[in-house]
Amino acid sequence: MNFTSNVDWSGLLTPGISILEKVIRTVVVYLFLIIGLRIAGKRELAQMNPFDIVVLFLLSNAVQNALIGNDNSLLGGIVGSAVLLIINYIIVRYMYFNNKAEKVLEGVSDMLIENGVLKTD
Repeated sequence: MNFTSNVDWSGLLTPGISILEKVIRTVVVYLFLIIGLRIAGKRELAQMNPFDIVVLFLLSNAVQNALIGNDNSLLGGIVGSAVLLIINYIIVRYMYFNNKAEKVLEGVSDMLIENGVLKTD
């Protein structure tokens, strides 16, 4: 039995759009989602309710075509994933060294209890 005869190697490894276009699409969608989620609210993962989780799943499906365009290749998926990981690493490192950027992007935590006293404001 020869399993490799059914594999379309050119379709598997040839992206449907240029690598540069894939990088640009991925960066723009990433930044849009970061800004959109920041504007939408500042819930922590532990505070998410089922509705928030559903929205996250639907967002991933909604932006899928914006990320990959007309490309179903393995190489295209790897490039898009790599760009997401790289840009996330860069932004997280930037926020680590820049407190002002961290406050803008992540927000400031609300103190509920200070020195054992409930803050009502």
